[in-house]
Amino acid sequence: MSVFRTKLKIIKGKPDLTPLIDVVFLLLLFFMLSSSFVQITGIKINLPDTVAYEDTDAEKLVITLDRGGNYFFNDEKLNWPVLQERLSQYAAKWRVDTVIIVADTKTEYGDIVKLMSLARSLNLDVYAATAPQKEKRSSDDEVQF
Repeated sequence: MSVFRTKLKIIKGKPDLTPLIDVVFLLLLFFMLSSSFVQITGIKINLPDTVAYEDTDAEKLVITLDRGGNYFFNDEKLNWPVLQERLSQYAAKWRVDTVIIVADTKTEYGDIVKLMSLARSLNLDVYAATAPQKEKRSSDDEVQF
């Protein structure tokens, strides 16, 4: 007779997966809420460097100008009259207060000023997207924004 006898009984059957599903759901919820949603476009541009870098959480519209002078609104290439109409529609219809201009360093200054004056005429705040100065890169490197 053995002195060490266990009092545990082996229970046969299916394991209860409810606690495992609860933990997986909570982890999924945690990672979804803690991740940042970054809008990434497929337009390749070279952002200018700046000393002061500010990230804004305001409701915003992003307009991209490439080095060829093309305008992109929500990744859609638009000409100037259509861009004017679309921006005024968004400003009137949605609760948008900010326009972020993402322009290549080789973009004509007149195109940027024209876009800024359009946004200001619609009472929108205008910001220019820049790269932090600590991220030095050569002039031929492109950033996908």
